[in-house]
Amino acid sequence: MSVEKNIKLYVIIVMLLFVVLLSACSKEQQTENGITYAEDDVYLNWVDDDVTHVYFDDTSITADDNNQTVIQDNQIEIYTAGTYVLEGTLTDGQVVVNTEGTGTVRLILNGASIHSTTTSAIYIKQADKTVISLEEGTENHLSDGDEYVYLNEETDEPSSALFSKDDVTINGDGNLTVEGNYNDAITSRDNLKIIGGTITVQSVDDGIVGRDLVALKDATIHIKAGGDGVKSTNDADEDKGNVILESGTLTIDSSGDGIQSENTVTVLDGVYTITSGGGSPDVIESQEMMGNGFGGMRPGSDGAPMESNPTGEGMTPPDGNTSMTPPDSNNSREEGMVPPEWGESGEEGMASPEEMIPSNGNKTTEEEASSSLSSEENTTNKNEEDTVSMKGIKATNSLTISGGTITIDANDDAIHSDTDIIINGGDIDVATGDDGIHADKDVMIASGDIVIRKSLEGIEGSNITFNNGNIDITAEDDGVNVNGGSDGAERAQFDRDQLNQETTQTQETEETGELLISGGSITVDANGDGLDSNTSITMTGGTVIVYGPTNNGNGALDYDQSFDITGGTLIAAGSAGMAQGVSSTSEQATMMMTFEETQIKGTLVEITDEDGNQIIKIEPEKDFQTIVISDNQLSEDGTYMLYTDGDERTTFEMSSMMTYVNESGVTVQQGAMQGGFRESRQ
Repeated sequence: MSVEKNIKLYVIIVMLLFVVLLSACSKEQQTENGITYAEDDVYLNWVDDDVTHVYFDDTSITADDNNQTVIQDNQIEIYTAGTYVLEGTLTDGQVVVNTEGTGTVRLILNGASIHSTTTSAIYIKQADKTVISLEEGTENHLSDGDEYVYLNEETDEPSSALFSKDDVTINGDGNLTVEGNYNDAITSRDNLKIIGGTITVQSVDDGIVGRDLVALKDATIHIKAGGDGVKSTNDADEDKGNVILESGTLTIDSSGDGIQSENTVTVLDGVYTITSGGGSPDVIESQEMMGNGFGGMRPGSDGAPMESNPTGEGMTPPDGNTSMTPPDSNNSREEGMVPPEWGESGEEGMASPEEMIPSNGNKTTEEEASSSLSSEENTTNKNEEDTVSMKGIKATNSLTISGGTITIDANDDAIHSDTDIIINGGDIDVATGDDGIHADKDVMIASGDIVIRKSLEGIEGSNITFNNGNIDITAEDDGVNVNGGSDGAERAQFDRDQLNQETTQTQETEETGELLISGGSITVDANGDGLDSNTSITMTGGTVIVYGPTNNGNGALDYDQSFDITGGTLIAAGSAGMAQGVSSTSEQATMMMTFEETQIKGTLVEITDEDGNQIIKIEPEKDFQTIVISDNQLSEDGTYMLYTDGDERTTFEMSSMMTYVNESGVTVQQGAMQGGFRESRQ
């Protein structure tokens, strides 16, 4: 090959590499830290550039360069890449971008108001990329009508006030108001990036939609949506359908989900205030079938009685006695477990045989009951399909929060993932009608300040790990729940399984998952179980304080297999009916005190060693009859005194790594409790 050919080949290779590099630089790349933005995403001063001015005046449109546009009636079509400055008011018209080839179309909204009565205000039909810049100090407005007229009956696009079939970036320091009167407000069928401006959105359905990507940075956005607030909808490509929130301020008031992604949601920084589904209800009612007031034998994951914990490890009778007799139905709650009275409502919550008779006055036969259940299941399935999701932030795949300030008031789950949730930082404050944080798979909290002010269940997942962070949970049902379920569909399924006891008793399910606590500060105020695991709990560090429950149908600690503690501080105060300690195989000493009577909230509990050195002091914030205390200052064979409000209640020697104490001193662990049953959700 000649030298000349070699030089030509070299030049061609260099040019190809340059083109590839330029193409790579012009496209955004998603990284762990967000999006790498292309150079043309950023706002550029256009005043001295070669631009095309487009002027609106009522229903008329003029442009100072008609070689790049086509104006027909009240519509302007842009068919060449370049910069276009839009000014004035168009009371009924449309801007269409329809370019061939490569190149960026830049629309400068320089005090522009565009309204269409029959279609979208701006329709990006085809373009390599479109950038909409909001000029500083200007007010801009886009809106559409409540009915669209389509020339082609087979199409349903455009469908929002600002609609793009290709990539769109919005930047600048100006103001933009978008009203989606027909459907959505802002939609991109590809990537949508908003990296500046103050944007107010109001929509009949969804507020901001990016099919492949929604990325927000350095913008101030307010959304009022009849559907979802922000969403990404691509469920066909594993690398697309993401929402990335890097910085800025986002306020959402949505009837549906606040933020919803068919793939992942990543929050890096910024301030986010979300109200979904009208916010959390004023009163959250637990929908457990038997109510909160009735417990007894602790079932396994399949609803079986105590055989799922054959050793009865961790169980203690409610009165701390060393012998156990079946509870008398005339006894009080504090004296033993009491079966509910037929027909009582509220805490007992069990219908009478008469109340179970159908309206025709005949008792339900087995066939009728089966038919009724089948009909109920069909109705439930239909209702599930028709139910509007009203979660705060929802991801189909992983949901990661690394920073920012997040405030959520949600009718449904506040933070939800169909797979995993990872929280590495941030300030999170939520109220919800269902779960505060819910993952169908794993929840891992490594850092951050989390306050769950109101919830049915606080944090729920198949595995839950606390490595660090400050977590404060208030829950009407369980505070922390591994392998539980409180979604409406799960509750309905549980109700059907309990009614069809024959089927339930033959079902066998293998429980997996674990609650792991290695650090952090966790405070739980629960009316259901405080820490609940259908499998096991392991604690190696951190501080855990549990207040509640006060009813005898739940326990401050609830596990089916084991609770091994090797480090940290655990204090769990609650009722006596279903109280558990920790496993005797634990490496850190633990004691459980059962009082003869319920102690009122605020009662000061102190433990000192025999020399009077204080080891633990706490004033539980709810009434309690048992208290579990584990700390590295307690040791096996040590002698300790327990005081309430300064009065000595008992002196005891830690006879084992799990020592049970009542007001007479050390007692013994009991086996299965008598009477009743307790549900266990999947």
